[in-house]
Amino acid sequence: MTRPAVEIGDRVAVIATVIERIKDRVMLKLDGDGHNYSMAEPNAKPGDKLRLEGDVVHVDEDLGRTTVQVLGRVTVDTNSVEMVTRRCDLDHIGSNVPGHPRPRTPPRPHGSNR
Repeated sequence: MTRPAVEIGDRVAVIATVIERIKDRVMLKLDGDGHNYSMAEPNAKPGDKLRLEGDVVHVDEDLGRTTVQVLGRVTVDTNSVEMVTRRCDLDHIGSNVPGHPRPRTPPRPHGSNR
């Protein structure tokens, strides 16, 4: 089985284009999304591209859409996100699942050296 393009917990980037400036705020259009967003950005001007990073909170593989925690929660086309870092695989911590190849380390009392 191949690993999906993005998974929950991955850090991704979305590209936003500044479409209008209103005082100290800018109106943004995200690639892969039909809605406009607003944010405070003192130096951006219309036409600028902003790279916004956030964590994936939901993936809908059937629709090819990904929800990212950036400017709130925004849902964009999965093809429009750029991978920054994969989520941390928690196998090094261990698992509660019986028969998992890396069982959870039994807890030790605080201050114990064993």
